[in-house]
Amino acid sequence: MYEMEKQEVNKEGCPKVIFNWRRLSLQIMLVMAGCVLVFLCLPLAPPEQPVTTQILSADGEVISLLFRENRQPVPLSAIPPFLQKAFLAVEDHRFYQHNGFSPVSFCRAVYHNLFVRQGLQGFSTITQQVVKNGYLSAEKTLLRKIKELFLALRMELHYSKDEILELYLNQIYFGHGAFGVQTAAQTYFGLPLAELNRIEWALLAGLPKGPALYSPYLNEEGARQRIKTVLQRMVTVGYITDAEKEEILQEPLRLPGLKQNTKQAHYFLDYVLAETEEILRLSRDEIQSSGLRIETTLSLPMQQAAEEALKNGLSPIQQNLQPQGALIAADPRNGAIRALVGGTDYLKTPFNRALKAYRQPGSAFKPFVYLAALEAGYHLASTVPCQALSLPTDKGMYQPRDYGNNPYHQRDLTLREALATSCNIVAVSLHYRLGITPTINMARRLGITSPLPENLSLALGTSEVTPFELLQAYLPLAGQGQSTPLWAVQRIYNAQGKLIWERKPRTRQVLDPRLAFLVTSVLEDALRPGGTAAGISNRLRRPAAGKTGTTQENRDAWFIGYTPQLIAVVYIGDDQNKPLPAGGGALAAPIWANFMNKALAETLAQPFTPPAGIVTRRICRESGLLATPNCPTRQEHFLFGHEPTVYCAEHRRIKLRICRESGLLPNAYCQAVEEREFPWGEHPMSTCEVCHAPRDLWELLFGKPFPFFKPKPEPDSETQP
Repeated sequence: MYEMEKQEVNKEGCPKVIFNWRRLSLQIMLVMAGCVLVFLCLPLAPPEQPVTTQILSADGEVISLLFRENRQPVPLSAIPPFLQKAFLAVEDHRFYQHNGFSPVSFCRAVYHNLFVRQGLQGFSTITQQVVKNGYLSAEKTLLRKIKELFLALRMELHYSKDEILELYLNQIYFGHGAFGVQTAAQTYFGLPLAELNRIEWALLAGLPKGPALYSPYLNEEGARQRIKTVLQRMVTVGYITDAEKEEILQEPLRLPGLKQNTKQAHYFLDYVLAETEEILRLSRDEIQSSGLRIETTLSLPMQQAAEEALKNGLSPIQQNLQPQGALIAADPRNGAIRALVGGTDYLKTPFNRALKAYRQPGSAFKPFVYLAALEAGYHLASTVPCQALSLPTDKGMYQPRDYGNNPYHQRDLTLREALATSCNIVAVSLHYRLGITPTINMARRLGITSPLPENLSLALGTSEVTPFELLQAYLPLAGQGQSTPLWAVQRIYNAQGKLIWERKPRTRQVLDPRLAFLVTSVLEDALRPGGTAAGISNRLRRPAAGKTGTTQENRDAWFIGYTPQLIAVVYIGDDQNKPLPAGGGALAAPIWANFMNKALAETLAQPFTPPAGIVTRRICRESGLLATPNCPTRQEHFLFGHEPTVYCAEHRRIKLRICRESGLLPNAYCQAVEEREFPWGEHPMSTCEVCHAPRDLWELLFGKPFPFFKPKPEPDSETQP
């Protein structure tokens, strides 16, 4: 108990206790003072300053700036001394003398507000402004002002004056969405801070007091007056002379127009942000305010070519932004995404079809069937009948059909011809012969992740995939059997410029490079006369391979093609699944060709080089066997040891001398002989028995029996004794 000054007895005879209130009050004040000291001595975290995240292209160009507050911090050493002095002059010229609170400014503001009242004046120091903007709300209450004073004192204890000034100059708002002096310089003048002149620095120093009042793009006269005010204030506090002020006022104020933060490649940015979220385990809000520098794989020229090709290709058939489409391009050597478009207008249709449109690929799925067949022992010269076909399923008989006036070729097709012409019958026949599972396993191995039901129609691309998936699965074909996940983020730096993550692509062999080359050689034929994309053969100026895809009633149109340096997929379809006016060869393939020509305009054309283990033979186009001189021929590639060793019998012909009388091989007595050509197997193999040695002088002289001579019939062997 506290010490008692005296004791008194109440009516009941009990002592009365009287406390020493003065001592108690003193002790309470000491405790409170101790708490204040402890509070002031506690470390103070840096004030919150959301920093702009930059997304850069592969060439270092800014694709987009992401921010809650558009801010690009710079160290105080990078801020020109003149600009620092201009801010100190108009905001807090005693900044380096006070400890966070300026009694002089406080008294001047009180006097002005009470007696002059030509616009209320504040008395916040630079330190107080940093505290208010970084730690407190904008409410104007006495409690908030008390908190501001205490936090300002605390900041002065834990930060140097230069550190506080740096925080301030990177924190304040300049209007038009610009926070901090560096962003303000870029926004107002389109130049780095260090390249501005003194009158432009003076304008920046005057903007924070009223960005809407002093912006030269909103009030040029007000901006000019504000510059004079800033310079006069610098004269008053002794930073410049009157002569220097007049000299500065003669400098040009360069105003090129507001630099807008226009985002580029919106659909690509969707993927970059999703990939960055997965890499750093941060939310999208955290990413856009963390001041990251994200270097990507995007080629801006290729991106612009992709956007232009898709828009120009769809505009003749579009009504109310339908149909829509997607285009993705990547480097097949490492999986780096070079362009990505998910629609023709992101602001009106932000749905990213490149990543999220699950649609049937149609015949673009067929190469997986043929790869499975080649892996099982077939070769490109193997033949399969193309004729009416009925195959048993759990739901009855399945009867695939081809399209066009001639639904069947009614003959055997080589695998090369069947794939180049996109024959449905042969694709389903192979799929059925293989047992369905090998096709699914091949598609999975190459990169298809969507569900693939075990049915015969799968060979015709009836299971839905995304354009992104299909491109991923074709990478091994273009990349000599090697695959790597498609990717867009190359490196990530934090707000301090430190590298915190870097991509190191790792490829893996998922397909025999010889099989990849064999199918590629067939897909080259698809772009030549007779192929499903022959219509673009005259547009391409380099070796390329590709495959069309069209679904029933032309609801989906695809083309995916590649060169050794670039692979791209084009998808066209109505978001409401309405039919298109044409298929993949007429709609998607021209868009692909236009894009590739522009994207690779500065790239040297390269052929597809066969890997070791490939041999080439001249074969018969129809039978697939080694060609004879009379066969319709072509050069064909084979796995070493799998090439045919038998010559075609269908077109093999032989020239023989025969007897005109009998049509058989002549004997020594045949006089009328001629040379004639026969198909192999239909040539005479026996010798003439009509022609013989002459029986008399007449026959010797004239080559025929005497006309009045009738030779005796030879006796019957059965009646001969």
